[in-house]
Amino acid sequence: MIVLPIGPEPRAATSAPRRSDTGTTTVRLLALGFSPAERKLIQGVVTLTHRRHFRIDLVEAETWTTAEVFLLDGADAKVVAWAADQPTLRDKTVIWVDGAHAAAGGPTQLKRPIQWPILPALLQRALGMDISDSARQPLSDH
Repeated sequence: MIVLPIGPEPRAATSAPRRSDTGTTTVRLLALGFSPAERKLIQGVVTLTHRRHFRIDLVEAETWTTAEVFLLDGADAKVVAWAADQPTLRDKTVIWVDGAHAAAGGPTQLKRPIQWPILPALLQRALGMDISDSARQPLSDH
């Protein structure tokens, strides 16, 4: 069951990925919709990024305004209806999976089946980050 936020949307403090003193970039992701199996895969990939320089933190639906990237299931009618009622999504990084919602130069579109292990690279590309260097880590970190 998906719990979608209802009511006026509070303002988020910032929508830019955070970079810590250790050089780690943290991106807050809200994933709405998706089957239980897909959600487990997303959670697994997110957990693996907690040891990397590009870290993903999942945001709960109640705190959706703190998200920097929105991963939305376009095959879920509730998610599509919720997104249509959120004018601030136009200014955010949105990735639609199986959705016919992308305008030219707008949100990123993906088709199923998704290769969930490449989620960090997909997020970096959607955010306009250079993934050539960030995907490589020195051997001393392993």
